[in-house]
Amino acid sequence: MSRRIRLIIAGLSLGALVFRSDCAAQTLTIGGTTFTNRGLIGVGRVDADKRDKLDETFGSLSGMALDLRSWQRTASGNYSGTLHTQPDRGYTRSGVTTNYRARRHTFALTLKPDTNGSSDQDQVDLNLNATTLLVEADNTPLTSLDATITGAAIRAAFPNLPLPQAFNNRIAIDPEGLALLPDGTFFVGDEYGPYLYRFAANGTLLGAIRPPEAFIPKRNTLDSFSSDSAPAGQPAPVPSEPASGRENSRGFEGVGVSADGRTLYALLQSATRQDGGANGGSLRRYTRLLVYDVSSPATPVLTREHIMPLPTFTEDGALQAASVGDLVPLSDRFLLVLARDGNGRGSDSTRSLYRAVLVYDLGTGTANAATNLAGTAFDSPNTAAAPNGILAGAITPATFGVLIDVNTSSELAKFDLNNSANGNSDTLAGKWESLALASALDAAAPDDFFLLIGNDNDFSTTDGFQDGASYKAGLNIDTMVLAYRVTLPGTVTAPMFPTQPANRTVTLGQSATFTAATFGNPMPTLQWTKNGTAIAGATAATLTVSNAQASDVAAYAVIASNANGRTTSATATLTVNGANAPVFTAQPAALTVATGATVVFSAAATNSPAYQWRRDGVILTGATRAMLVLSGATTAQSGEYTVLATNSSGVATSAAATLAVRAATANEAGRLVNLSILSDVTTSDLFTLGVVLGGAGTSGPKPLLVRAAGPSLAPFGITNALTDPKVDVLAGAAVFATNDNWGGTTALSNVFAAFGAFAYLAPTSLDAAVYNAATPARDYTVQITGVGGATGTVIAELYDATPAGTWTATTPRLVNLSVLKLIPAGGTLTAGFVIAGSTAKTVLVRMIGPRLALAPFNVPGAMADPTLDLLSGAAVIATNDNWGGDAQLTAASNAVSAFAVTDTTSRDAMLLVTLAPGSYTIRATGVAGTGGRAIVEVYEVP
Repeated sequence: MSRRIRLIIAGLSLGALVFRSDCAAQTLTIGGTTFTNRGLIGVGRVDADKRDKLDETFGSLSGMALDLRSWQRTASGNYSGTLHTQPDRGYTRSGVTTNYRARRHTFALTLKPDTNGSSDQDQVDLNLNATTLLVEADNTPLTSLDATITGAAIRAAFPNLPLPQAFNNRIAIDPEGLALLPDGTFFVGDEYGPYLYRFAANGTLLGAIRPPEAFIPKRNTLDSFSSDSAPAGQPAPVPSEPASGRENSRGFEGVGVSADGRTLYALLQSATRQDGGANGGSLRRYTRLLVYDVSSPATPVLTREHIMPLPTFTEDGALQAASVGDLVPLSDRFLLVLARDGNGRGSDSTRSLYRAVLVYDLGTGTANAATNLAGTAFDSPNTAAAPNGILAGAITPATFGVLIDVNTSSELAKFDLNNSANGNSDTLAGKWESLALASALDAAAPDDFFLLIGNDNDFSTTDGFQDGASYKAGLNIDTMVLAYRVTLPGTVTAPMFPTQPANRTVTLGQSATFTAATFGNPMPTLQWTKNGTAIAGATAATLTVSNAQASDVAAYAVIASNANGRTTSATATLTVNGANAPVFTAQPAALTVATGATVVFSAAATNSPAYQWRRDGVILTGATRAMLVLSGATTAQSGEYTVLATNSSGVATSAAATLAVRAATANEAGRLVNLSILSDVTTSDLFTLGVVLGGAGTSGPKPLLVRAAGPSLAPFGITNALTDPKVDVLAGAAVFATNDNWGGTTALSNVFAAFGAFAYLAPTSLDAAVYNAATPARDYTVQITGVGGATGTVIAELYDATPAGTWTATTPRLVNLSVLKLIPAGGTLTAGFVIAGSTAKTVLVRMIGPRLALAPFNVPGAMADPTLDLLSGAAVIATNDNWGGDAQLTAASNAVSAFAVTDTTSRDAMLLVTLAPGSYTIRATGVAGTGGRAIVEVYEVP
């Protein structure tokens, strides 16, 4: 199965949605409010064998949360936004947990609803942008191993908070629900504790909420967080189930936050042991909801606690209670709750008997309000709220009704889905565990929303990889998303921008108008800003700048506010041009980097302008070059960067480039992993490369693959390939490793495949390769020659063969590659490199010719005027002819210990660029086709 990700939702025409006349809307009236289900409008999938950004099986949607600040309607009438998703504890083998590292995924979601249905299931793109590990402050990952039977983790930051801990001394978590806060932090609901963990946006643990003692699993009166799914070799708990508190693997399944981000809701999957959970069946139906004030997220306060009766259904003649999947708060009174049985594809019974989205009424502010149990005797495990599953008479529970019956066959059939005993790939899976809600942004139907429902596939795939090992489940079960349109009167929302203000360019003296569309309940008020400062009286949906002058060149944005929060629009820039005003020919690009990294933004404009960089509209002192270099990046430097280009005819403002600086693990940090040179071996010119392994703070050896491919270049259209290359790796003057013919060994073939090297033509091909799993960190010389004096084209390659997921801060890196070659007149030297990880990396690329002609090198025939192009695919993304004596390039050269170019007017070429992970090509030539000797170098910049 393809490892691309698919989310299928069918197309939407412009304007308001028009619903099928033959599909009657379903309504539910509860608490005096009528809610409406307008039907299934799309289906989505994530392929079962999809890998995440850590190259492990993607898994499931145990939790979803849409960043509503990003939610907007596009010009074509579609919708887009950022969706965060939460997998649970990973693939379990026969109920045995593994050391799967908890994480969160981030997607770019594009939604195109189709009210008529479609069998085409690739009409929406859902692109995985990031995988964020959940880690402690010292970067130790949390683990999904089952917690030990007794004992707990005590951390200095939380000295009075015993946390579930695995036998490897890591915090144990079975993550389920997910809730985003306005400050970018997020809460995760846990099944082991059950706890509510708060993380920074970069995945660092900030705090934890321990619920009342009635929720904490107790064995022999002591905390016992084990869920009876012990890791291999570890003892099972006795007794298997706790005496009180949450049932095994039935912790905080539903987690949500209010529109203003101040109230957190957490719902147990089913009743506690003392409230009927110990009896099973329908007696576990009285579960509990906790409500916390998180206005100050670091000091949450429990304000409410309610009994939530779960729906029941009959299976094999016995009454059963449905389980909670997730929740979404609509207001302080109404909640949406996903409830289901465990049947479906992948389960023992393929046909589900109960799957529904319910509306719960807490009755807040009415005479029939659900009883608040917070702070009462019911918070003790010794006082059951529903002993033996019978609700105590003094307690008024919440009420509920069904809004969406997910198993409705006619709705599923619109998208070729089914709920059938004869399961196939279009049969709904067994576990549905996540909800996300977003406004339809429809002025004609302001109470309309899209509701996304996601399933957990238990990481079921026949081609899985997790915790350093491959696995094969018995069935491929895609992760799936169902999308409904619903009408939810009274639902409060924070401000959103269906339409963002756009950049404007005008001639001096003309007027410029910015426009934004806002949405929210209650309707937001607006305030326009210029370079972050409020503009007096600018409170309408449009802002007009009349008689534009150079002083009006700025970054404009609008702030939308209502009772649920403030949202700032995207920044729009105003450019004011005269006849010979600057025009940008190269724009800065958005970057995501690890803390401490070097960041380079570059831009270029015509007509010899002066430059001035800004962050979030504020001038950066001294940042007056076309290139902006930030060393040792911190999270405080995150923001939108623009540069002004000014001359006597006008001012131009570049596009805004967003910089995101985040803490990154060693696996996430950008790094060079592959370096290559394509050139010729001739009788008059050696093919010699220099390479350095190491880097500040690193130690020990690293696995390194060195290849020299000649015969295997034939499929790439190279007709003069070197027939029999030989490779020698020298450490100083000593030969460290050598190879003539690679020999076709299975071990080498496996290394090639593991690290993306193209396969050699045959086991008998005369290509050369050297692999050493423990290459000492130092500098090396690689010599490529032709056996028997043969000549021809050859590609020399170096691969960092460090296994995926095993990087640490001390793992040596590929820090430098260089080659000195004679480039003939009209010829080109081609080099390539690959950046791995999930954050950008800065590199220094140099092509030195004139400096080589001087002492102490005195290279004869040095190229007089070299030029460099840097390509991504076929596109040139950066170019340099003469380096121009830029002090920033000198500083970068010094930082990586490159030899100095002291003549600021020399025609040597240099590029300093920050690049996203991917493959890049260097094209090195002489100006006007001139030839000569030149050295081409690639350095990582710390």
